Order: sequence, then structure tokens, then C-alpha cells
Amino acid sequence: MLSILRSIIHAVNAAEGLQQTFDVIVSEISRAIKTDICSVYLRNKDDNSHFLVANFGFNPTKTIKTIVPAGKGIISLISQKEEPLKFAEGSSHQAFFEIPNSGEDQAHAFLGVPIIHRRECLGVLVVQRKSQEIFSEQDEAFLVTLSAQLAGIIANAELRNLIESKNRPKISTQFKASSSTSGIGIGKGWVVSVGTSLSSLPKRLTKHPELEIKQLRKAMSRSRKDIRDLASTLSKSLAKNELALFAAYEQLLSHNSLGKKIERLIKAEKFTAATALRKVIDENVKRFTAMDDPYLRERATDILDLGRRVLSHLQQKNLALKNFPKRTILISDQVTSAMIAEVPPKQLVGIISLKGSSSSHAAILARSLGIPALMGLRDCPIEVLESKSLIVDGYKSFLFVKPARALLGQYKQLQVDEQKMLEDLHHTSIKTTTTLDGVNIPLMINCGLQADLENELEATVDGVGLFRTEYPFMQSERFPSEEEQRKLYRGILESFQGKPVVIRSLDIGGDKSLPYFPIEEENPFLGWRGIRITLDHPEIFHTQIRAMMMANVGLGNLHISLPMISTLSEIDKSLQQIEQIYSEIKVQHNYSDDEFIYPKIGIVIEVPSAVYQIRAIARRADFLTIGSNDLTQYMFAVDRNNTRVSYLYKTLHPAMLLAILEIADAGNAEKIPVHICGEIAGDPMATIVLLALGVTTLSMNIHSIPKVRRVIQKFKMSDASHILAKTLSYETSFEIRQYLTKVLQDRGLADLVDPGHH
Repeated sequence: MLSILRSIIHAVNAAEGLQQTFDVIVSEISRAIKTDICSVYLRNKDDNSHFLVANFGFNPTKTIKTIVPAGKGIISLISQKEEPLKFAEGSSHQAFFEIPNSGEDQAHAFLGVPIIHRRECLGVLVVQRKSQEIFSEQDEAFLVTLSAQLAGIIANAELRNLIESKNRPKISTQFKASSSTSGIGIGKGWVVSVGTSLSSLPKRLTKHPELEIKQLRKAMSRSRKDIRDLASTLSKSLAKNELALFAAYEQLLSHNSLGKKIERLIKAEKFTAATALRKVIDENVKRFTAMDDPYLRERATDILDLGRRVLSHLQQKNLALKNFPKRTILISDQVTSAMIAEVPPKQLVGIISLKGSSSSHAAILARSLGIPALMGLRDCPIEVLESKSLIVDGYKSFLFVKPARALLGQYKQLQVDEQKMLEDLHHTSIKTTTTLDGVNIPLMINCGLQADLENELEATVDGVGLFRTEYPFMQSERFPSEEEQRKLYRGILESFQGKPVVIRSLDIGGDKSLPYFPIEEENPFLGWRGIRITLDHPEIFHTQIRAMMMANVGLGNLHISLPMISTLSEIDKSLQQIEQIYSEIKVQHNYSDDEFIYPKIGIVIEVPSAVYQIRAIARRADFLTIGSNDLTQYMFAVDRNNTRVSYLYKTLHPAMLLAILEIADAGNAEKIPVHICGEIAGDPMATIVLLALGVTTLSMNIHSIPKVRRVIQKFKMSDASHILAKTLSYETSFEIRQYLTKVLQDRGLADLVDPGHH
């Protein structure tokens, strides 16, 4: 049964267009479970009626445009109950709705299962027999399994059809992201495919077909060598007739077989090698899956594998020419910092990542660069976004595909308004950030890249609240030496001389890995990361701490923060080693206390266990830093990069605010500063609430500084306590955001939350 399932999925994936997808589904199911009638009904979301989109077994001339009204028929009942129903005599059920002249009156046994995707019923899959032999439990289980597999494909096919149809109404297709970074980007889609999935390849043209053919031939040659190597390895284990299969594979990869067809497409259609490869492989897979012989149908899997092998060689050598659009919107299943770096900075206007959240690595980098990004777009068929006109609305977390002229005009005006607002913020920004009643609030920046420091706002901030040392480590081909690190840290400390600079010790693991220090774990976010790695590898930790301390000689503005602390023993071990390193350097170089100042040591609070021992931690630290991104993730037991659950990731949630209050109270009781450096610190909506909770310093990406500063300048600290009390009276994140939006609107700050939409 598993092989039949795979075969059907292969056939459906190879279908071109929405209608062909449904036609393949009904014909393949009818053949698989030997049924007389098979139908697919889709639910109309506007009125809950169901329309027949494909059928095998009905009178075709009588079932065109068949609609089952809302609430009528067994179809509506299955859709409403969201569970399978089966009967020996379907027509005897009180809810039965007969389709006139369809031939359905000859059917008796009935089995229907809902097609459910993302908690929503898309439609119903129905099989019927002319006999009264009730469908077996195995038939039902098979159809339920198949329905679950097909749901995503159907949802994707519907969206593709909506985007690519030339006859579609002049409205914009839109998608909602689970999170975003603020801003508006208008441009053309550029899809980056990762791995060797043929189905996710975008349709891409080339101006250099002769180069594409040359590249294809190299990839085909390498693939043939792969097959020969496999055959050689298995030659002692397999019989001659079994080894003959490898010779057949090699023949398929020859110029006179698949190669000639692919080259013909490159020449005729000006396709890239990868696009032409996908077209030819799809055609062959479709042909094999249509065969009755089970052995021959299984060959579709072999064809797919050969296609993936060729594609892997094409991608491995980076053979595609990169002609980025003038205004590029970068799109991938999971955008990485390397992908972002490949696009010329002046051409990158937006980012779309199917996976990830507002606190994922790519989102943080996008925010640092001031680029609007959408993270966690569920059900978006990204390959069809290639070269499409797109609007990225980072304020409302929407993506608009092929926007109508009127909508495009509105967003272009919003871009103008947004730019004017940012210019006004820069011009009116002053060096100190003071509330209306004269309380000064330190604002610091998060950085880790040189680009973060090359900004005119640098002089207006109160220091660096977080320097991410993992970024320079990622850009290196090996662990940086002590001297290389010292020079880097010295440059930052000198740039902010007289102001505190918090340098976080190496924080790798989770979604941050080093190419020369791979960490493979089943659950990396709960595994070996942060301080756990550096305590296990004192040679890495000691080198870094020595480099920081040597960089601080004669300056005295170094602060060190320790990430991912979950136990007191981790703090004690770290402090012991830091003190030892300080003493060794002081003796070695005969430094005086004045020229070699012991750095302030802070603890990053990002694990719930640390919240519950916060008083004991505060007694050991010179300052506390709330890492709200990871703390939110661990508080809600949610992988922020997983789009299925990322909607649970809420920083402005009552539970998170109470945790921050607990941390701030401990810091204030021990008379030490409490910083916050997560993305919530740069959210204008959260600013006053964080100050009222007792946070003393806000640290954010440099592009958020003017907005947060403007909020602070519009409030008194006495207002903050009232706003906090009201905020904590709410039970959901939605209510809190709704209330705080109104608070900002009442102070004339609506444009900070949603420029142009107020």
C-alpha cells in the first residue's frame, strides 16, 4: 500500500496546472482501490457550498459546474464534522444530495473523507461503488492517509493557479506571514532553491543558452560517473542482471537520451539548465506513472532520483548566472545570512522566508540592514514567485503578488511617507533620550557586523548593549586567533570610548553554526549551545576572554555577558576562569589597576530556570541582560523557526511581561542595571511598558533608535506605571497590542506602528 501511495503522490506532483492535478487524483485513486466512482469536491470559503472539480465515473456532460449547496448532502456533513463517513447505501442517508443525470443513482456503497490543511477543510474526497459492498477499514485508512498527503499539494496547486492564471480577476493575491521586520519593499522576486528538490525550482530564463548547455553537460557527466561508481561499489554484491539497471541509468543520462531533450529546451525556450531539467524529468515521471505495469510505474522514482543527481551537480558548482533584478526581493524556503550577502546591497529591497520568525538569524540581520522581511509564510508556493511583481509589507506582515495598479500606487506613496518620517526622525533626534518629566533613558545598539557601526546615528547612542561575537566567527574559515579577536574588539571599544560596550561571549548552537565546527543534534535549541560549549571547550573561551581583556587595556569600557546560563554552577565556573585570566594577564604584563580595569560581568537571562533563581544570579552579576528572543521561545516551548507553531511566539504576552518584571525587580533589589537586548527592545509599542517594568537600558538595532527615542520623548515616567497596570490587566497578547496601539495613537505616534495606515 505504501508503494501505491508514493506512486499516486509522484503522479500528482508531476501534474501541470490545477485541473490536471485533480484529474490525476481521481483516476489514480479509482485504479488503486478499484472503485466505480471517485470525486473531489472543493469548499467555497465564501458561502460553504462545495463544487465538483474532478470526477471519474460520472456522466461527464451532466456534471459540469455541479455545486452542492451549503448544508446540503453528505458532502457538507463530512466537511462540517471534519471526519470520514461511509455507508453500504449512500442514497438512503437523510442528507444524501443526488446530482441529477450523473449516473450516481446506480451507486450504492459510499465513502467520503475530508481534505484538511492547517486546521481548515479544503474539500471532500469521495469514492462510490455500484455494489453494496461496504468499503473496508483498510480502504478508509488508505483514503484518510492519502487525503492528508494530498491536502498540502491541493492547497499549493490552488495558490499556484491563482497566481499564474492569466484570466484571473484584477486583484492581488496576498499571503500572511507569521512575523516580519518593519518597512515596505517593492520589487521583483528572486527565488533561491536549496538542496535538490526539483519541484521547488523556479522557472528561470537565460541570456546565455550556450553556457547553460556547457554546464549541463558537465553535470550530466558527473552524474554518470556517480552511477558508475555506485555500480562498481555494488558489483561484488549484486547479480549481473541487477547491475544492468545501473547501465540503464547511465544510458538515460547520456546525450542521446535525457541530455538531448534538455538541451533542445534550453535552445528553444531559453530556459536555464535547471529549469529545462525539471521540465524533462517531470514529463518522464508523468509518462511512467501513467503505466499499468507496477514495475514500470516504480521507474518514475528512479527518473526522479537521476534528476536530483544532475541538479545537485548544477547547484554544487553554482553554475547559474546571477542577474539580480534592479529591485530584488530575495525568496527562499529558509533565507540565510549567506544568501543575503550574495545580493548587491543597493539592489536588495525585501526578504521572504517560508521558515523562521522575527527573532531568527536572518530576520535579525535584515533588521540590522534596514530591509523589510517576511518570515514564516505558510502555504506560499515560492517557486512561482520568480520574477513576479511583489510588495512586502513588513508592518502588517503581508505579501502581495502581482499587485493591482491602484494597490501598487498606494504602497509607493507609503514608501515616500515612510522615508519622510525616517528623515524627520533623524533630523529631530537629539543625543540624549529624556522623558517629559526629565528622566534620561540609556539607548544602546546591538551589533555584530561592521555595517551595524557605519551609521550616523552611532554618535547619538549610549553604547553597545550587545556585540554578537559569533558573526565574525561565522565569517572566518577557522577559529579567529587571539590577536585577530583583540584587534576586532579594540576597534569597537575605541569607537565607543567612554561608553559601555557589552561583548557577549561566543554564542553558537541552535540556528547559529560555524562551518568549521559543525554541531549536529536532533534538537539543537535544547542542546549544546552558548556557555555550555565554551565551558566544555576552555581553549575557545580562554582565547576569547584574553582577547577581550587585552583589547580593553587603557580604555576600561569593556563589559562581558555570558549567554545561555541555566544553572548557578555555570556562572561560578565562568567567573572563576575569567578572574584567573585577568590575574594572569595583569601579572604577565605588570599592568596597574588604572590601566587594566576588571570588566563588568553580566548574565544573559534567556532560560526559565534562570528566572526562578534570579535573585541568586543577580547577587553574582554586575548587570543583567534579558535575552527576550530565546526567553520567549523557551517560555512557550516553541521553535520560533517552525511555521506550524511560530504563531505561539509572542513577546508582548502577559507571561513574558511578568517574567521581565521578576528579573527587573531582582536587579533593582541588588542595585544592578537591567538591560534588554531582544527584538522587543526595538518595538516602539513595548517601550513604555518595559521602562515601567523596571528595565533600565534598552538595546536594539540602530535603525530602531529614532523611533524608540521619539516614544520616550512623548511620555512621562509617571504615565508609564498607569500604562503598565492597564497592560497587565489583560490576558492575551492580542488585547495588549490593541491597547498599546491606542496609547501610541493618542500621543500622535500612530505612524511608528503602521506608517500611512492610520
